[in-house]
Amino acid sequence: MKPDIFLAYHSLFTREELTAALEGRRPATLDAHLARWRRQGRIDRVKNGLYVRRDPEGVAGRPSLPDFIALASRMAPDAAVAYHTALEAHGCAQSLFDRLTFVSWTRTKPVEFMGRRLTPVRPRAPLLEKHGGEAWVERLDRGGLEVRVTSLERTTVDVLDRPSLSGGIEEVWRSLAGLPAVDPEALLNYVRVLDNRTLAARVGYFLEMRREDLAIPASVLEELQSLRPNHPVHLDRTLGGRLNTDWRLIVPEQLIEDHERGDV
Repeated sequence: MKPDIFLAYHSLFTREELTAALEGRRPATLDAHLARWRRQGRIDRVKNGLYVRRDPEGVAGRPSLPDFIALASRMAPDAAVAYHTALEAHGCAQSLFDRLTFVSWTRTKPVEFMGRRLTPVRPRAPLLEKHGGEAWVERLDRGGLEVRVTSLERTTVDVLDRPSLSGGIEEVWRSLAGLPAVDPEALLNYVRVLDNRTLAARVGYFLEMRREDLAIPASVLEELQSLRPNHPVHLDRTLGGRLNTDWRLIVPEQLIEDHERGDV
């Protein structure tokens, strides 16, 4: 393939992809192509080995923006967009954030690019024994770009596990109200792997609130109840709230009121 043809078909690419497409070229030749494209203003370097094509079409003559979700999924060889960014990728997010989050076992630093912050998060340690959590990573197509993203079930659990990475518990709760469906057994299996009693209570309470529309079997709720903590824990410590004795979970008053009104 000719270098310019490769660039015409790749709005986002890594050096490894360029190397594979231009098989047989020496590293110095690849560096020369990249340098020429940057000099011509045809590409931007996001970080070492990761590039986006600069397209002239845009609003008011400004260059069009890249797909930042797809970009986040290329930030490391094993990167998968996660937490609030995964909610956005699955079409459930209540809001859109300038910070994009991806999980990776690779040591990589946050990057600021075109006003967005691309932030790595190390997955929970128990996933190391489960092939790094690959069983809960999916591939989505976004305008011809393959994007690695945590599954809807993993995303649901992850945002309840770390609401601070997803805009806080109220943003999480409203975003999860848009869940179309989940696989209850897959979700339960992921909770089992993480082996965290506070998390089991949070997930169990959420699923009970959505029991009918998500078709959650009683057996799933019963197992999650068996995994709940022995003492009360918070859904969000900073917000306080009211104790739900079934789950031994202190739930913020606003979420309870919203549920009682049928808002979420």
